[in-house]
Amino acid sequence: MRILGLILGALAILLAPARAQLAITEVFPAASTNGSPALHADWWELTNFGPSPIDLTGYRFNDSNGGLTNGVVTFEGVVIEAGESIVFFEQNATTGLPSVSDFQTWWGGSLPASLKVIPYSTNAIGLSSSGDSVRLWAPTATEEADLVAIAEFGAATSGVSFTYSPTTGVFGTVSVLGAGGTFAATENGDLGSPGTTTGPVPLTIVSHPQNATVNPLGTATFTVTAQGQPQPRIRWLFQGVEIPGAFGPTLTITNVEATKTGTYRASLAVGDTIFLSNPAELKLTEQPTPPSFLAKPADTGSFVGGDASFTVSATGVPVPTLQWYFKDQLLSGQTGTTLVLSNLTEAQSGEYRVTATNPSGSTNATAVLTVRPKPDLRITEVQSSAALDADFVTVFGFSKQDWWEVTSFESTPVSLLGWRLDDSSSSLASAYTITNAFMIQPGESIILVEGLTPEQFRTWWGAANLPATLQVISYTGSGLGLSSGGDGVRLWDATTTDNENLVAQANFGTAEAGVTFNYNPDTALFGEKSVLGVNGVFAAAGFASGGQDIGSPGRIREGALPAVPPVVTIAWENNQLRLEFVAEAGRTYRAQSRDALGAGTWANEGSPQTPAQAGPLRIELPAPTGTTRFYQVVVE
Repeated sequence: MRILGLILGALAILLAPARAQLAITEVFPAASTNGSPALHADWWELTNFGPSPIDLTGYRFNDSNGGLTNGVVTFEGVVIEAGESIVFFEQNATTGLPSVSDFQTWWGGSLPASLKVIPYSTNAIGLSSSGDSVRLWAPTATEEADLVAIAEFGAATSGVSFTYSPTTGVFGTVSVLGAGGTFAATENGDLGSPGTTTGPVPLTIVSHPQNATVNPLGTATFTVTAQGQPQPRIRWLFQGVEIPGAFGPTLTITNVEATKTGTYRASLAVGDTIFLSNPAELKLTEQPTPPSFLAKPADTGSFVGGDASFTVSATGVPVPTLQWYFKDQLLSGQTGTTLVLSNLTEAQSGEYRVTATNPSGSTNATAVLTVRPKPDLRITEVQSSAALDADFVTVFGFSKQDWWEVTSFESTPVSLLGWRLDDSSSSLASAYTITNAFMIQPGESIILVEGLTPEQFRTWWGAANLPATLQVISYTGSGLGLSSGGDGVRLWDATTTDNENLVAQANFGTAEAGVTFNYNPDTALFGEKSVLGVNGVFAAAGFASGGQDIGSPGRIREGALPAVPPVVTIAWENNQLRLEFVAEAGRTYRAQSRDALGAGTWANEGSPQTPAQAGPLRIELPAPTGTTRFYQVVVE
């Protein structure tokens, strides 16, 4: 093993065995759309720049979302030879498309004759054309940051792969025809160089960690920047000894005290070669200083029955003491950096304050908690047993799956980010968490479907039959399937820790194949079976041999779609309040107000307005009385 870099004094170097010289050398997240749909596959390239073959059994890869567990893919029995590049491509688990031969036909005779092309199938991994990453871990990895290789990329150009710079090794360069082996695919004309690279790039440390001096309990950050391909495995040392779990280009030291002061440096391993950064010294401030906040509490919100927390970080010499208050009333025993509030009620809404005090002074910070009533979201349709259709998969390339519908009866939008869902087992521990920022608007119905993409759901039911703006959320997970013999669905918000604190739930009995359980908007009762032509129920467009489904995904009754809630701006000018927003033609808009955000009755303000044409609309109101007033605009 070679060690490069400046070693001072009797510095002891204790390093784990160097990782293999694997590199992610190309990623293709956005195929063009002028060829066979079977060819629109994400793929990426792995290269062994080392001198020996590597058995990839137990190695794992994922995109930027899944981490070490959710949707991770392993490579059992795959061996990558010294100097070899292998292509891994995404294959539909149901149809088996594209196949290896499809991939070879797609890219044609310019592929290396010996290129290994290996498919993988998963619902959880899809490389986003708007920006994503490919991450690779060794079998021994137990922490997400302990990566063998990573390739991060931004928004893609359709039909063009990403690769690395042959001079710096930095990943994210867009492939150019004729450069670095890039060629045009035989079908579609996509650009890439699967199976070919420009070779390794020597490692260079571009910037070294810098000395730092912080207050007691403060935070210090050390960073090392390196270029090269394959990328180095970066570990951090303190006083010459590896810090457990300290991987990657940035090291953050929190709650700094005397035992954490000393020499830090980074070790960068490429195969058998270890590069050491320059040392950086961490010291504590010696001069007494008044308290200050390194991180202040942030405003937050929750629903009734949920949880909320505020967190701060304070520094000073000597270390300041903390005390939390609610509406200027001392909260006994609350002297920690985090204030946790559970089983919330609306009465707990208001301003929370924390003070930091030492002999040199005192300072405070505030944040507001808003506790809202549980939103009125209802489960309005469930399909737990699709119609039998022997030829459906052959015709459409995917199988039918369970789905259900949620409708908002709120007057304002509700964010579903972080919300959890489950079947009748009603377990937050096994629930699926919504990780994207879906927003459900007043009157809107959205679909939650197991395993299908939004495009597949629209193909099944017919895009022309569905609301043009219909949101479809895909979910996967063990134990989330809906039983045709009777089951239920459960929905929790993002903050609750109580299995019983549900926002919405629905139970249903034995299903009739192809017929959904529906919601009656006149009686507000769930559980009736859909009837063709009643409350917007229609026959699905996608069927091949008599197995046609009926339901009303996306709406709870026949007729026009709900209005789009306006985005309102508010201004106060010449002692008059002005509400402005973009209105829809023919809709009626009314301003309302009340004294408290989470409680009370909304009172009508002024006269309703019904514009004949779409466009900007202004509602002018008298200046409010009192110190606080909340306003909203409703669409009648």
